[in-house]
Order: sequence, then structure tokens, then C-alpha cells
Amino acid sequence: MIEPFTGRINYERDLNPSQLQAVCSTGGPILVIAGAGSGKTRTIVYRVAWLVDQGIDPSSILLLTFTRKAAEQMLTRAAELLDSRVRRVSGGTFHSTGNLLLRRYAGRLGLSTSFSIMDQADSIEAFELAKKTIILPADKAKGFPKARTIAEIFSRARGSGINIDEAVRRRHPHLAEYVPQIKEISEFYEEHKRSNNLMDYDDLLANSVRLLEENETARSEIAQRWQHVLVDEYQDTNHLQAVMLRLLASEHGNVMAVGDDSQSIYSFRGADFRNIMDFPTVFPGTTIIRLEENYRSTSPILAVTNSIIRHASVGYSKTLFTRRNGGPLPLAVRPSDERGQSRFVVQCVSELTTHGIPPWEVAVLFRAGFHSFDLEGELNRNRIPYAKYGGFKFLESLHIKDVLAHLKVLNNPSDRLSWTRILKIIPGIGPKTAMTLAGRLAEGGHSLDPAGLVPEKKKYWQAFKEVMDLIQGLGKQSGPISEKVDRINQYYFPFLRDNYDNYPKRMRDLEHLADLTSSYRRLNQFLNDMALEPPDDDRTDSGPTSKRLILSTIHSAKGLEWHTVIIIWASEGRIPSPMAAESPDDLEEERRLLYVAATRAKHNLVIVAPRTFLDRNRGMIPTRLSRFIEEVPAELFRSHPLSF
Repeated sequence: MIEPFTGRINYERDLNPSQLQAVCSTGGPILVIAGAGSGKTRTIVYRVAWLVDQGIDPSSILLLTFTRKAAEQMLTRAAELLDSRVRRVSGGTFHSTGNLLLRRYAGRLGLSTSFSIMDQADSIEAFELAKKTIILPADKAKGFPKARTIAEIFSRARGSGINIDEAVRRRHPHLAEYVPQIKEISEFYEEHKRSNNLMDYDDLLANSVRLLEENETARSEIAQRWQHVLVDEYQDTNHLQAVMLRLLASEHGNVMAVGDDSQSIYSFRGADFRNIMDFPTVFPGTTIIRLEENYRSTSPILAVTNSIIRHASVGYSKTLFTRRNGGPLPLAVRPSDERGQSRFVVQCVSELTTHGIPPWEVAVLFRAGFHSFDLEGELNRNRIPYAKYGGFKFLESLHIKDVLAHLKVLNNPSDRLSWTRILKIIPGIGPKTAMTLAGRLAEGGHSLDPAGLVPEKKKYWQAFKEVMDLIQGLGKQSGPISEKVDRINQYYFPFLRDNYDNYPKRMRDLEHLADLTSSYRRLNQFLNDMALEPPDDDRTDSGPTSKRLILSTIHSAKGLEWHTVIIIWASEGRIPSPMAAESPDDLEEERRLLYVAATRAKHNLVIVAPRTFLDRNRGMIPTRLSRFIEEVPAELFRSHPLSF
């Protein structure tokens, strides 16, 4: 039921019918399924203003968002819309709300209200202390996970409501042998917090849940304080946050959750897709309101995005529509190979720029950071500046730098910096020794006799001899560059395994580096193309003034929009990824990921999928168009050039 309007805001004029229903609905649980570009933030802002406009005490309203900045911006807009009363609305994150509750009620859990909060760095330091305290078998010490990784595993387990065994199995299966020690370290960490009156970020949620579950008086007082609870981006909540919301609203049921199941793409951060799907069950009598009018994209783009998500096995049915009728059909292109894909993108960017579309209004999106490596090289060859978000550039990644250093000294034995980098990998050789030896190697040209450089009595003699033998052997090797990279990777793997907990992923990056060399005959040409830094690249500069094309992983692009979106590698094995194909839930998230990418486009949507993929062992392999695109009717695409 919608109450009559009493304030100065003309809700009926400012909102479409679905937004109006969401904003002006009376009490009880409400789930707003806000489709991409449907005015989600506007709806929340007006909802806050409407509640205050109806005479509800602003201090009895709680707005939960995922960043403090988002809450501040929404409440500022609501205050500008209505008046300063809105400033008394409580707004913040789940964690800040938990802190607020525990500062008042922690005593009822037998905890001190004067606890100190550990930030992420504090937690990692405490886990490091625990690692040093727990005695580990000497033969496992090198490969044991770092404190940061243990902290991530522990946090994921708590936030998702699972045990450590399951947390390791899901995200770090290669660390399964260390589960007993990880559990022991976690117990030490918990005792460290208790004895020092500390709470980490997860404690702020977990202890708030404990309070609300175990203390009926406190729960009733809190419900009396916040009689209306609003939550933004509900599809991104984890298990603890969903339980906390249920308990906060359990006394009155006045809760509005806003989100989009079709944009749930953060399971790797602990977000649980089931939370938004189970909302009507957790809150019986839920009113479900769908925001389906899209203010971002043209109707031809929405026809494609609707088709992509229509085939989802689970989700709330919705069909986005727009009043922006007309516009070009999305463009589907299948170049012959990855190099053809990169050249096509460069051609698109050049044509768009010629027709007055600024580079920052064009985004190239991809599933994983390494999917853009070849494109980055092509952009640099054509002197097209770009900013990359998510993933990494080759020269920003330590393991890529390490392997490239070996190739660089093959190409130029006088490269002192690369020699220094290679030598610092060897245990026992510090920066000063590495620089001294590097100077002698650089001055000595092709002389790599280890006996003439390092006394055999040195502890690092054998390791030093091994790398000298490797470089000498590679220098004599006449095969493809990729074979040289394979040999370097084989030598480098023990260091990678001992120094990076995510070494399986990094090893795949290095294998891809070897793949990229397959199209080169000369090492110096490959190394030249790996100089990926654009001229005058200022990483702190972004937005229109940067005058740069945007490259971004899809995860980093969520919530943003561009005039033209180019999705590359829309192929099986890239999206969906090979590992996702093994799990129905992961496969569905991959579909949502492509949907998020496509819904970023305002005027032009371009989908590119090379017809072949270069495998160094099997040559050019045919690739299949992503199954999610194959399901879209062909008539929704065009194959002729861009429209401006």
C-alpha cells in the first residue's frame, strides 16, 4: 500500500512506477530486485527521504552499505532532497554497525567494551607471530603458507560459516596438507585476541550475531532503536552479514534489501548468492519489487543482455526495458586469432576516436587479467595510452619480471639490473652481493664461469652455479623462445612455490608468457614488445582528464558504464573459465559475469571471440564461441562496422 504524499517532494513525478512502489511501500519485508542501470541508488535515496517525510524518527532508520562513502553520499543526497533531518539517519557498513553495538553491549557477552580493533595489517602480524610460535616440521617450513594467506583462509571460513578444511578445499586446495597446522595457528590467533582485548573485522560481525542470538533483551533494545533497516547490494553479502540482518529485523520485519541476483559475481570474496535467493524464505511475507526500466543502455543492447540472463538456471525473472529505443545492434566479431582480435580492438578505438568518442568512454573488458596481455602489446605498438584495472600488467608482476630478467640477459649480457634481479632470487645472496656480482657479470660479457666469480666455499655456490649453467645452456639453445621460457619456468618453479602461496595461478601466468612468445622469431623483438609502459603513464590519474582507453577485468568494472564496451575473449575456456565448467554454481556465476560486462554499455556493445587459440604443443586450435553467446539469437547481432 502506498501512503498519500505529505512532504515537498513530488515522488510521482521523480520516480517510475516500480521505483515509486519501492520507495513508498509501508512496513514489512521488501526485496527490491534492481536490474542493471535501473536507478538503484536513486530508489534508496528517495526511500530514506520518504521514511523521514512520513514522520518516522530519522534516528530509528539504519542504512547498511558496503562502504562508508556510499552511505555518506546517499544520506547527503537524501538530505538535499528533503531537509537536514536526514542527517540523523544511521548509515554505515555492517562492520561499523557491529562496532557500534559491541561498544555498548559487549559486556553482555562477557567481553570488554574497550576492545581495540585490529586492521588487516594487525591481523596478518598476529598470524605471523602465531606461525613463529607453532613448531613446524623442518621439511615443510619452506612451502608453508604465508601469514597473509592463513589470515585469508581463516576470514573466509568465519564469514562463510564453514570450517577451515572447507575453506582450504574451495580456494587453496594445494595447501590441503597444511590444514592441521593452519587450525593450530588459528587457535593461537584466537587466544592472542582474547588475552589482548582485541577484535578483528570478522569479530565485529560474529560477536554482533552472538549478541543478537543469545541476548533477547539486547536484541529487543536494538530493534527498538532501529525500526527500519535498509541494505544496499544485498547480493554481495556473506553468511555472517545475512544472519546479522535477519536478527536486526527479527522483532519488527521492517527491512528492505536492494540488490540484483544477476550481478552476484563475488563468490571469491565470500559473497553468497543464496542470500538474495533465500530472502523471501528468511522473511516470510516479503513483497518483491522489480526495477526493470534501464536508464543506461539502448534497447538493442538490452535485447542481448536479457537473452544472456534469461537462460540462468536460478534467479528472479526480470526483463530490462528502456525508453532509449533505436541505436545499433551489438556487434559480434570472430577474428582468426588473438593477434587479429588485438588489431581489431585497436581499429575500433581508432575509429571511435576519429568520430569524437573520447578514449575514456571506451572500455575493453575481459574475464582475467592475462587475457589482455597481447592487446596491451598491440596498443603500445600503436602508441595508444591505456589504464588497466584489475589483474596486472606484465611489468608490474614480480614473477613475470623475474622470468623476463633471464631472457633479458640472454639478449644483452651487459644488463646489470636484470643480473641483479636474477641473483637476488638465490637464497643467501642479498642486495649488496647481488649488485657486486651483477656488475662483474655485466662487465665480463659472455663469461659465465662461476668459479671465477664466487668461491666454492660460499653457501650459495651450488645455486649460483645452477643459474650460470642455465644461462649458458639457454645461450647455446637454438630452438623457439617458448622452449627457453619453459626451461626458465622449470628452474624458477621451486622459488615460486616457496615464496608465493598462490603459486599455481602464477605458474599459469608464466605458461601463458611462454604461449605469447610462440609468434616471435627474434628474442629482442619479443622483449621490445614487452615494454608495456605507455609514455607518461600516471597511475594516480583516472577519468576524463587521463585521456586513456580503459582496460578492465569484469569484476573491476561492476557499477561503471561507458559509451562503448568491447568484450574480448568471449570464448569457451575464457568465459566460462575451464575450472568453472566443473561446477554448476560456478558456471552460473560465469554467466552473470558476462551479463555484468554487457550491461556496462550505453551505445555500442562489441563482443569479440577469436576463432583459434595458439597452443605451443598442438598449434592453432579452433575455439568455440562462449556458450552464453551461442544461446543469444543471431538476429540480435550485426557483423558490419561500428555505429557512431
